[in-house]
Amino acid sequence: MQLYLIRHAESENNARAPYLRVEDPAITAVGRLQSECLASWIKSLWIDHLITSPFLRTLQTTRFVTDVNPAGVNIWHDVFERGGCFRGYGPDATEGGIGLGRHEVARHVVEDATRCVVDESIGELGWWGGKPRETDEEAQQRATRVVRRFVDTFGSSGKTVVAVIHADFKRALLADMLGVTADPTIFGALRNTGVTKLDYDGDRWTLDWFNSVTHLPSKLITGNET
Repeated sequence: MQLYLIRHAESENNARAPYLRVEDPAITAVGRLQSECLASWIKSLWIDHLITSPFLRTLQTTRFVTDVNPAGVNIWHDVFERGGCFRGYGPDATEGGIGLGRHEVARHVVEDATRCVVDESIGELGWWGGKPRETDEEAQQRATRVVRRFVDTFGSSGKTVVAVIHADFKRALLADMLGVTADPTIFGALRNTGVTKLDYDGDRWTLDWFNSVTHLPSKLITGNET
């Protein structure tokens, strides 16, 4: 399996002060340009499976890909950002939001609904459903389960899998896959639409390349991880 982990395009939260964050921001005008560049690059990539999270910013980023690539898209409930869909800012912000419903997530990510498979756990009343904020420990445990899901679903099939996800959860996945923490003070920020490629040989993961933004002009490189 070849696995491409891609951070979403710049969101409104990335572009504003942290204390102004909202629970489910859209992408910005810069984010749309980043997504266009990502889609242009990805035209040449054969995708067997395209996966995204139910957050609006990942759905909107992925929509640019589905518009130029014929791959079907799977909306996985369990690849959301660390913490989940919560309101407010800071460690004491634990109130859960609702999240988009089943019909809404499909509508945002692809024009033809027959190309979209949505996890059964995502209902019409909102994928998060008002649960309290996820803890860091719960997020890392979820990352372990998602890595197992990748392996169980795709294994050593030789397939090309693209997952449009989030910065903190991407770090959690890499920690589980490689046993190495991608500490931002050492590795830097995970850039918006940055691409990390891993290979799985049926036994272990290897890192092919990390946080590539060669598809972006320098003026579109952003990476605020708030």
